[in-house]
Amino acid sequence: MVVKSEQILDAAAEVLAKRPDATLQSIAKAAGISRTTIFHKFATRDALLEALSVDTLERIGAVMARVPETTERDPVEVLTEVTQLLMTLGPRTVFLRVVPGWGNDLDQHWANAATPLGVYIATLQAEDRLRRDQPVRWLIASYIGLLFAAWDEIAEGELGTAQAARLVVQTWLAGCGYASD
Repeated sequence: MVVKSEQILDAAAEVLAKRPDATLQSIAKAAGISRTTIFHKFATRDALLEALSVDTLERIGAVMARVPETTERDPVEVLTEVTQLLMTLGPRTVFLRVVPGWGNDLDQHWANAATPLGVYIATLQAEDRLRRDQPVRWLIASYIGLLFAAWDEIAEGELGTAQAARLVVQTWLAGCGYASD
Protein backbone atom coordinates (compact mmCIF):
# COMPACT_ATOMS: atom_id res chain seq x y z
CA MET A 1 0.00 0.00 0.00
CA VAL A 2 1.32 3.41 -0.99
CA VAL A 3 0.79 5.96 1.75
CA LYS A 4 0.55 9.54 0.57
CA SER A 5 1.76 12.45 2.63
CA GLU A 6 -1.73 13.97 2.35
CA GLN A 7 -3.21 10.96 4.16
CA ILE A 8 -0.76 11.47 7.03
CA LEU A 9 -1.33 15.23 7.12
CA ASP A 10 -5.12 14.76 7.21
CA ALA A 11 -4.82 12.32 10.12
CA ALA A 12 -2.34 14.59 11.89
CA ALA A 13 -4.66 17.59 11.54
CA GLU A 14 -7.57 15.61 12.97
CA VAL A 15 -5.58 14.24 15.91
CA LEU A 16 -3.74 17.48 16.70
CA ALA A 17 -7.00 19.44 16.67
CA LYS A 18 -8.06 17.35 19.67
CA ARG A 19 -4.64 16.86 21.28
CA PRO A 20 -1.88 19.28 20.24
CA ASP A 21 0.63 17.18 22.19
CA ALA A 22 -0.28 13.95 20.37
CA THR A 23 2.52 11.53 19.62
CA LEU A 24 3.52 10.26 16.20
CA GLN A 25 2.23 6.86 17.32
CA SER A 26 -1.28 8.22 17.88
CA ILE A 27 -1.16 10.03 14.53
CA ALA A 28 0.00 6.83 12.81
CA LYS A 29 -2.82 4.88 14.44
CA ALA A 30 -5.38 7.46 13.24
CA ALA A 31 -3.93 7.23 9.72
CA GLY A 32 -4.04 3.43 9.82
CA ILE A 33 -0.30 3.10 9.30
CA SER A 34 2.79 2.32 11.34
CA ARG A 35 4.94 4.93 13.02
CA THR A 36 7.81 3.78 10.80
CA THR A 37 5.78 4.75 7.74
CA ILE A 38 5.41 8.29 9.11
CA PHE A 39 9.18 8.43 9.69
CA HIS A 40 9.73 7.53 6.01
CA LYS A 41 7.77 10.66 5.03
CA PHE A 42 8.65 12.92 7.97
CA ALA A 43 11.92 12.35 9.83
CA THR A 44 10.74 14.04 13.05
CA ARG A 45 7.55 15.23 14.73
CA ASP A 46 8.71 18.80 14.05
CA ALA A 47 9.07 17.98 10.34
CA LEU A 48 5.50 16.65 10.32
CA LEU A 49 4.23 19.77 12.12
CA GLU A 50 6.08 22.02 9.70
CA ALA A 51 4.61 20.17 6.71
CA LEU A 52 1.15 20.39 8.25
CA SER A 53 1.63 24.10 8.91
CA VAL A 54 2.67 24.74 5.31
CA ASP A 55 -0.21 22.63 3.98
CA THR A 56 -2.72 24.49 6.15
CA LEU A 57 -1.38 27.89 5.15
CA GLU A 58 -1.49 26.88 1.49
CA ARG A 59 -5.15 25.92 1.96
CA ILE A 60 -5.82 29.28 3.61
CA GLY A 61 -3.99 30.93 0.73
CA ALA A 62 -6.12 29.10 -1.82
CA VAL A 63 -9.25 30.49 -0.16
CA MET A 64 -7.75 33.97 0.14
CA ALA A 65 -6.94 33.84 -3.58
CA ARG A 66 -10.70 34.16 -4.10
CA VAL A 67 -10.54 37.74 -2.80
CA PRO A 68 -10.89 39.84 -5.96
CA GLU A 69 -8.33 42.42 -6.97
CA THR A 70 -11.07 44.96 -7.62
CA THR A 71 -13.86 46.23 -5.39
CA GLU A 72 -16.65 45.90 -7.95
CA ARG A 73 -18.47 43.31 -5.84
CA ASP A 74 -19.93 44.28 -2.49
CA PRO A 75 -17.19 43.83 0.16
CA VAL A 76 -19.69 42.31 2.60
CA GLU A 77 -20.50 39.65 0.00
CA VAL A 78 -16.83 39.03 -0.81
CA LEU A 79 -15.74 38.77 2.82
CA THR A 80 -18.72 36.61 3.76
CA GLU A 81 -17.94 34.14 0.97
CA VAL A 82 -14.24 33.95 1.84
CA THR A 83 -14.88 33.76 5.59
CA GLN A 84 -17.42 30.95 5.18
CA LEU A 85 -14.86 28.96 3.19
CA LEU A 86 -12.20 29.64 5.81
CA MET A 87 -14.48 28.37 8.58
CA THR A 88 -14.22 24.87 7.11
CA LEU A 89 -10.47 24.91 7.74
CA GLY A 90 -10.85 25.41 11.48
CA PRO A 91 -9.85 21.91 12.58
CA ARG A 92 -6.64 22.19 10.52
CA THR A 93 -5.64 25.46 12.19
CA VAL A 94 -5.88 24.63 15.87
CA PHE A 95 -2.26 23.55 16.18
CA LEU A 96 -0.87 26.63 14.40
CA ARG A 97 -0.85 28.44 17.74
CA VAL A 98 0.98 25.68 19.60
CA VAL A 99 3.74 24.60 17.21
CA PRO A 100 7.16 26.14 17.66
CA GLY A 101 8.06 29.00 15.35
CA TRP A 102 9.59 27.92 12.09
CA GLY A 103 11.17 31.21 11.13
CA ASN A 104 11.02 32.92 7.80
CA ASP A 105 9.70 29.97 5.77
CA LEU A 106 6.44 29.76 7.69
CA ASP A 107 6.26 33.54 7.95
CA GLN A 108 6.51 33.68 4.15
CA HIS A 109 3.60 31.23 3.82
CA TRP A 110 1.51 33.45 6.10
CA ALA A 111 2.46 36.48 4.01
CA ASN A 112 1.59 34.68 0.77
CA ALA A 113 -1.77 33.59 2.14
CA ALA A 114 -2.65 37.10 3.33
CA THR A 115 -1.46 39.07 0.28
CA PRO A 116 -4.78 39.05 -1.64
CA LEU A 117 -6.60 40.33 1.45
CA GLY A 118 -3.97 43.04 1.94
CA VAL A 119 -4.33 44.26 -1.63
CA TYR A 120 -8.11 44.28 -1.26
CA ILE A 121 -7.95 46.21 2.02
CA ALA A 122 -5.55 48.79 0.54
CA THR A 123 -7.91 49.27 -2.40
CA LEU A 124 -10.90 49.76 -0.10
CA GLN A 125 -8.90 52.28 1.92
CA ALA A 126 -7.89 54.15 -1.24
CA GLU A 127 -11.57 54.37 -2.13
CA ASP A 128 -12.35 55.73 1.37
CA ARG A 129 -14.48 52.66 2.14
CA LEU A 130 -12.31 51.62 5.09
CA ARG A 131 -10.57 53.79 7.67
CA ARG A 132 -7.17 54.93 6.48
CA ASP A 133 -5.79 55.45 9.99
CA GLN A 134 -5.41 51.69 10.52
CA PRO A 135 -2.43 50.03 8.80
CA VAL A 136 -3.21 47.24 6.35
CA ARG A 137 -1.03 44.84 8.34
CA TRP A 138 -3.08 45.59 11.46
CA LEU A 139 -6.35 44.99 9.61
CA ILE A 140 -5.10 41.66 8.28
CA ALA A 141 -3.95 40.62 11.76
CA SER A 142 -7.29 41.59 13.29
CA TYR A 143 -9.18 39.59 10.66
CA ILE A 144 -6.98 36.55 11.31
CA GLY A 145 -7.47 36.99 15.06
CA LEU A 146 -11.23 36.96 14.55
CA LEU A 147 -10.90 33.81 12.44
CA PHE A 148 -9.08 32.04 15.27
CA ALA A 149 -11.73 33.19 17.75
CA ALA A 150 -14.45 31.88 15.45
CA TRP A 151 -12.65 28.55 14.94
CA ASP A 152 -12.38 28.18 18.72
CA GLU A 153 -16.06 28.92 19.25
CA ILE A 154 -17.04 26.44 16.54
CA ALA A 155 -14.79 23.78 18.10
CA GLU A 156 -16.42 24.40 21.49
CA GLY A 157 -19.87 24.05 19.95
CA GLU A 158 -20.80 27.63 20.86
CA LEU A 159 -21.31 28.78 17.26
CA GLY A 160 -22.20 27.22 13.95
CA THR A 161 -20.01 27.96 10.94
CA ALA A 162 -22.49 30.31 9.26
CA GLN A 163 -23.04 32.30 12.46
CA ALA A 164 -19.30 32.45 13.15
CA ALA A 165 -18.58 33.68 9.62
CA ARG A 166 -21.26 36.35 9.93
CA LEU A 167 -19.87 37.55 13.26
CA VAL A 168 -16.31 37.71 11.92
CA VAL A 169 -17.38 39.81 8.93
CA GLN A 170 -19.68 42.12 10.93
CA THR A 171 -17.16 42.66 13.73
CA TRP A 172 -14.24 43.21 11.40
CA LEU A 173 -16.04 45.60 9.07
CA ALA A 174 -17.41 47.60 12.00
CA GLY A 175 -13.91 47.93 13.45
CA CYS A 176 -12.56 49.02 10.06
CA GLY A 177 -15.15 51.75 9.74
CA TYR A 178 -16.62 50.17 6.61
CA ALA A 179 -18.67 52.64 4.61
CA SER A 180 -21.17 50.86 2.38
CA ASP A 181 -22.14 52.35 -0.94
